[in-house]
Amino acid sequence: MPRREPTIRKPELVVACSDCGSVPGAWCYGKAGQRMKGVHKVRAELYQDGKATR
Repeated sequence: MPRREPTIRKPELVVACSDCGSVPGAWCYGKAGQRMKGVHKVRAELYQDGKATR
């Protein structure tokens, strides 16, 4: 069976998070070390900035 890239449900996950150090495609982690439901504000802003320059 061929492998494929996982579907990214949140477009903000395309960029790396400078706040928690998560790589592109990985979820953000909070201060308690648990996965967040959303993403850090910094990561969302980085995505919006990159999207605006395209």
